[in-house]
Amino acid sequence: MTRNPLGKSFGLLRWMLENDHESVGVRPAAKALGLTPSGAHRLMSGLVEEGFLQREEGDTGRYVLGIEMMLMAQRATSKWPMRNIALAPMREMAESCQEAAFLNLYDPARNENIGIASVESKQEVRYVIELFKWKPLHVGAAGLAVLAFLPTDDKQRIVDRTGLAPATKRSLSGLEQLDAALEDVRQRGYAITISQRIEGAVGIAAPIFCARGRVLGSVGISMPEQRFRPDMEPRLAQSVRDCAQAIIRKMKGRPPMATRERAIAGASA
Repeated sequence: MTRNPLGKSFGLLRWMLENDHESVGVRPAAKALGLTPSGAHRLMSGLVEEGFLQREEGDTGRYVLGIEMMLMAQRATSKWPMRNIALAPMREMAESCQEAAFLNLYDPARNENIGIASVESKQEVRYVIELFKWKPLHVGAAGLAVLAFLPTDDKQRIVDRTGLAPATKRSLSGLEQLDAALEDVRQRGYAITISQRIEGAVGIAAPIFCARGRVLGSVGISMPEQRFRPDMEPRLAQSVRDCAQAIIRKMKGRPPMATRERAIAGASA
């Protein structure tokens, strides 16, 4: 654990958020963070003073996230450029497809995706998008759309760290199957998966690139498997690719050279 007081504070808040703790006591927090109980108590008391934590009602001796923490998170989210740029194209895509839309941001340090925006479907039966939760890249359309365009070293690091652990019985199994799926993504410009990360969910996603051709994340749609038919794929995939291109244009981004060459070859064929 860092000796920096600010680092300790962020470490505590991060631990609460990543482990879905609705409330925590001093001793469990101290054990998880490698602090003494008195040190954890001082840290939590300081966060209470700043409004980032508050004491749980009923004199339980436990703490919950404070209002200031939630307000800061909302304000920070609203200022993310990619999110603001993507929302209008996402709404158009969700309206066109009549399915839920999602936007994921890729973190190179963690080699994972995190959902930063969504547009809900108007369907009575719909898939609810999880936001602000880290997701692996080797399962699910949103992750594969990013993984397909990462440098080889980054891909190998992800393979080594995750061991390609399956999320469902329909997840990709083995490096050979993953490589084949990633090549399909590069050729088609989008990823599609069925029950690969979440049972019963279909995902279609396309990558988003920055001005230097580096992949930033992915945008796409999610829907219940019971509503999906194979003949729907071309129309839905085109809508997802159009949305991704609209975001890339607004951000003045560009796909990697090899991707552009494939697109030109496909258009002239």
